Amino acid sequence: MLLLLAHPDDETFGPGGTIARYAREGVEVTLVTATRGEEGMTGDPPVAERDRLGEVRERELREAAGILGIREVVFLGFRDKQLVHTPRERILGKTVEQIRRVRPHVLIGFGPEGVSRHPDHVAMSAIALEAFDAAADPSRFPGPKGNGMSPWAPYKLYQFEIAREILERWGIPLAGVPRKELTTFIDTSSFVDTKIEAFASHKTQEKDARRILSREGYLEFCRLESYVLARHRGCAVSLPEEDLFQGIPDMENSRT
Repeated sequence: MLLLLAHPDDETFGPGGTIARYAREGVEVTLVTATRGEEGMTGDPPVAERDRLGEVRERELREAAGILGIREVVFLGFRDKQLVHTPRERILGKTVEQIRRVRPHVLIGFGPEGVSRHPDHVAMSAIALEAFDAAADPSRFPGPKGNGMSPWAPYKLYQFEIAREILERWGIPLAGVPRKELTTFIDTSSFVDTKIEAFASHKTQEKDARRILSREGYLEFCRLESYVLARHRGCAVSLPEEDLFQGIPDMENSRT
C-alpha cells in the first residue's frame, strides 16, 4: 500500500486508522509526502524555530509513522505551500518513480478538494490520479532497464473522503462528498486510540489536533474511515466494499 500525500500529519488526520489496521494485518505500508510542512505552525506555544520547522516536522512524522506501522517514509522534497507553483511534470515524475519502486497494489490519496481544501492537498490529489496511469505507461518517464523502475500498474487508487452528512451534522468546516458517492468503508474502530496517539507526535500541530479531536463528529468518522474508489484495473469490483484489497487477484499471498 502506498500513500501519496502533501504534508506531515495528513497521514494521521486522514487515513490513520486504515494505515494502522492494515499494518497490523501485515500489509507493507509506504508513505510518500510531497513536502516537509515547513510553512505550517510552529506550535502553540512554539516548540520549533521557524527556520528548523521542516526538520522538526519530519521527525514528528517519522514518530507518528512508527506508531501507525508505516514501514517507510519518503519525502519528495518540494516546498510547502508551493506545489501549485511547481512544474507539474517534476512532481508527477517523482511520484511515478516511487510507484514503480515500491510496486504497490493499492494507492491512497485525498479527494479532489483535498478534504481541507488546502491547495497542496488538491494538487497531490490530481497528481495521484495522473500517476496511477502514468506509472503503468512505458512511454511516460522512461528509465534504464533493469533498475527496478519498469512500469507498474497498481490495481486501485482510493481517495480518502468524509461523508458530507457527518460534517454538516457536526458543523465541521471540511469538504466532503454525499454519502451515496462513497464506495468503501473500513472499520477502524479498534484503531481510534492508535490514531490519537499518532496525532500526539505532531506537537507543532497540537493546536489543530486539539481543535479537531474535541469534536465528537471527528471521532465518529475515525471509527469508520471512508473512501471513493477513483481508479481500478485488473480486479473484480463489487461496491460497496469493506476491504481495500477486495477483488485483487492472489491477495492471499501478498498484500502491498
